[in-house]
Amino acid sequence: MAGKIKARICFASLICALAFLLNSCDFRLMSKREVEEYLERQYGQEFTVLSSESVTDDYYDDAWKVRAYMVSPKDNPHTYFCAFNVIEGESFGVFGFRNYLHDTYAGDILGTVFLEQAADTELEYELDYTYPVKSSSEYHSYLWIRFASVFPENLTEVCQLLSRTFTDTLERVPGAQDKDTSTRIQIQYREPDWPDEEFCLIWIEPFALYEWNEATSHYELRAMDTDAEAIREYILDEVSEYKERLQQTE
Repeated sequence: MAGKIKARICFASLICALAFLLNSCDFRLMSKREVEEYLERQYGQEFTVLSSESVTDDYYDDAWKVRAYMVSPKDNPHTYFCAFNVIEGESFGVFGFRNYLHDTYAGDILGTVFLEQAADTELEYELDYTYPVKSSSEYHSYLWIRFASVFPENLTEVCQLLSRTFTDTLERVPGAQDKDTSTRIQIQYREPDWPDEEFCLIWIEPFALYEWNEATSHYELRAMDTDAEAIREYILDEVSEYKERLQQTE
């Protein structure tokens, strides 16, 4: 009898835990109005959702539901960007554990500004939109800008280009400050005496930088300094740490 009672209590506890989990996870996709309100809070301006469609089957593997929205700023109706409401499972395989909105507004503008600023330079770079929702589609999630060969002699020019790009982007989208723009900048820094296959890989994610706080043992968000000299200092700090790791392995 005691065993049966204990089993019933465990079963009831399991049901309660599942009910709590289901209630705490929002499986519902956002309405067009909710998307507009979210983006307005995010960027401090008004937006209009023009259309939406389900793209779950064409998204990444761990997504349960994905809906893509085509959105336009109200003050610039000729500009379009994508927003994705994603519901996905986490490491425990619980569907709906994460329900979030991901947009490409600031990233798209940053990409446009970058091409404008880079047109007058002779720097070599690659620009690519990755994680497509559909093949051969206008939908994309991330912008990647890659500088494959950055040497001491052209480092300053790269930093000046990035500084102009970041500054101009923030002038157009002030609300992007301290936000993840879904943009990743990859710099392969090399020095003349290094072997051809050796380089220091540096990542920059505008406009939010996460720094490790030894006191709290947590990464903390800080605003990004868009000055060219600050960007150069950040890169050289990464290079210095890379050189130290090389010396330790030799």
